[in-house]
Amino acid sequence: EYWLSKKGDRKAPRRADILPEEITDILPWVFLIERVGHRLRYRLVGDEFRTIYGTKLTGMFMDEVDLDHVTTAYIGEYGRAEQEGPVVRKWKFTKLDGRHLEYERLILPLSSDGTIIDMFLGGADGVGYG
Repeated sequence: EYWLSKKGDRKAPRRADILPEEITDILPWVFLIERVGHRLRYRLVGDEFRTIYGTKLTGMFMDEVDLDHVTTAYIGEYGRAEQEGPVVRKWKFTKLDGRHLEYERLILPLSSDGTIIDMFLGGADGVGYG
């Protein structure tokens, strides 16, 4: 609802439309991904999402992150969100360090010009355990 209220009649809201003070209750589970050429980079990662994953992700490119065997599908969902809009999916995988992760992730596209998707607002809720 929040994303839709900010989107209006555009393909997606701008990053500047998303105001942290309006979503303080969910900020720990929120992340921002920016498109850098053909790659995706974590620009901001909330503390709870970082805890679920088990390491600091801010500044990392998604293709550098340990996503076990799901890397291609995981990254592919951003292309789907770019074309179709919001994407929600549950993920289960085991990292190389043996930690098992289960969580549900939401991807919301953002656009600085209202047309071309250049960022993604996301959120995740779940567990990470050894």
